[in-house]
Amino acid sequence: MQAWKKYSASEILTSNPIKNTIYIYERCIIEFKKLEQNFADFKFSEADLILDKMEKVFEELKLQLSPEADKELFDNIYGLYEWITEQIKQMQMFRKAVNVDTIIHIITQLKEGYEGALASESREHTDTESI
Repeated sequence: MQAWKKYSASEILTSNPIKNTIYIYERCIIEFKKLEQNFADFKFSEADLILDKMEKVFEELKLQLSPEADKELFDNIYGLYEWITEQIKQMQMFRKAVNVDTIIHIITQLKEGYEGALASESREHTDTESI
């Protein structure tokens, strides 16, 4: 098991941060869909676990942002993360799904933006190799 933990840690530390963010967004979309179903089925304890996890994920995503890269982009994405975090808190307080479709739409748009950045990065890398 120790070898697996070392491998997993190495994979995370050496992988592309854009790819990691895309993966996180994909998981968030899945979790928010599960959350909506859990609330519909009155599975509040399962919904609470997902909400706690999503709250931690979005706190980590906020920490990952770098205002030095592009201040306007930082402010916009940080604001979206803050809004999603506020929706999570509303769901925790009222124990019902709040704006889940909008949250999923925002995360999908962010994911597509990161996929575009990854494709652009790949093209640039390919272009510099061919020179």
